[in-house]
Amino acid sequence: FFFFKDTATTEIYTEQIVGSVRCVQETGINAEYMGIIIYYKDQKYHMDGNIRDQARDLGQEFLNFVNEAVTPFHAVDTCRNHLKEAGFQELLESEHWELEKGGKYFFTKNNTTLLAFRIGKNFDPAQTGFKFIAGHTDSPHLKLAPISKLKTLGFEQSVVQTYGGGLWHTWFDRELTLAGRVIYKEDNGQFRQKLFNFKRPLLRIPNLAIHFQTPDQRTGGFNPNQETQMKPIFSHELWTGDDKKDAKQVGVDNVKMGERLAEGLLNALAKECGLKVEQLIDFDISVVDTQPAQFYGLDNDFIASPRLDNLFTTFFAIKALISEEAGAEESQFINIVSLFDHEEIGSTSAQGANSSFLQETFKRIYFLLSERSTHTEEGFHRASCRSLLISADMAHGVHPNYSEYHQNQHRPSLNGGVVIKTNANQRYTTDGISAALLRIIGEKGGVPVQDFIVKNAAPCGSTVGPMMSSWTSMKTVDVGAPMLSMHSIRAVSYTHLRAHETGRNLVCRLLLEKKKKIKTQ
Repeated sequence: FFFFKDTATTEIYTEQIVGSVRCVQETGINAEYMGIIIYYKDQKYHMDGNIRDQARDLGQEFLNFVNEAVTPFHAVDTCRNHLKEAGFQELLESEHWELEKGGKYFFTKNNTTLLAFRIGKNFDPAQTGFKFIAGHTDSPHLKLAPISKLKTLGFEQSVVQTYGGGLWHTWFDRELTLAGRVIYKEDNGQFRQKLFNFKRPLLRIPNLAIHFQTPDQRTGGFNPNQETQMKPIFSHELWTGDDKKDAKQVGVDNVKMGERLAEGLLNALAKECGLKVEQLIDFDISVVDTQPAQFYGLDNDFIASPRLDNLFTTFFAIKALISEEAGAEESQFINIVSLFDHEEIGSTSAQGANSSFLQETFKRIYFLLSERSTHTEEGFHRASCRSLLISADMAHGVHPNYSEYHQNQHRPSLNGGVVIKTNANQRYTTDGISAALLRIIGEKGGVPVQDFIVKNAAPCGSTVGPMMSSWTSMKTVDVGAPMLSMHSIRAVSYTHLRAHETGRNLVCRLLLEKKKKIKTQ
């Protein structure tokens, strides 16, 4: 049912239309569009025109974020800028922290992991707890090897390492570029780091023509040798462009960068960073897709995006934390968002979720805020028991061409709501209590909730939830936004009408719910 206001009499009336939203244009009604009521799976939703516009704007904001966050370094740097604009104070791990009630803070680790938090204005060490959303900044991709210089049959190539469990066949026949950070030496002897993103197409991994493939290769699926057949091509020895002129094997403190990177690439890198070749010392360089994230579909219903897993959570969690609701006057709790690196490779690192980093940070915050009280370890334990940890990653939406891979009763649809992920073997940490909390919050917010499990004969992925709950002993629920083509160079999710507001409101409510205490002990 569409709501309209007559432009002459201002009288409001309705028109029932079955089918696409575009059909409203075929009614011939000379009126101002006001809103829509949608009946979806026997549930009633109302959306006014303003919310629809907000949803579209929010979707574009997310696409812009993904296009900036081409590596974990860029993702953290973009989040840093958003947080500073919202009045958050950046802290350094190595310095003393001065924390205040109502304060907004964040810090980074290796510039690939970020933890941001807001302290309730009515913080009380005897009554507080942590309301915590966790995600990750990394995605499967290719990384340049420390010695990547390679020349084969006249072609200039790069030796790469595969990072995580990617669908590597999707990286073939695409225009690729390089982004990451360089470590360099200033004229005064100080060491610095700098981010860069070439943006323009630089590399490509060409496929093998079908005429050279065996019958088994043609029919048995494409399974490239990751060591020998995934070396990108970026130049040819017949070309002697400006970037190749006067290239030298320059030594910097006995580190010969010219022996590690091709001469043309080394000069291009220095030029892109605004540095001299002799200043470059080391690098962390990723191969990334040049095609931007974008809407697609007949009604622009879908998002096609690189790094959707898990920049989706990264964006919406930060969006929730900086919102006005997160600074509630009556809040006694600490709202936290932590975005980890290295989730795709097991999280076992100094900046990964499977480390003491999180537990140490929680204690540091609690004890600094409680230093004038008598609350110590016992108080911190009580605060942990009053906490809720939300491990927010992506989820497998049902695929119309491969629906048999989903368990029959657990087939999340792309626009069916946020997914609760459960696994009896604790690959996901959800249990009955944590799932119930999420269902209650979803019901209060008018947000549909779906369920996902894997089939008994199928392997189950995992995320940061199990390891974080084991480090913190906090009640945890694993959730995700449904998507297709997970770990492809370009994945798919849904964005239309209520989809964006659903995702945003759910994250906000999970993080910021404050009107009703729910004991999880």
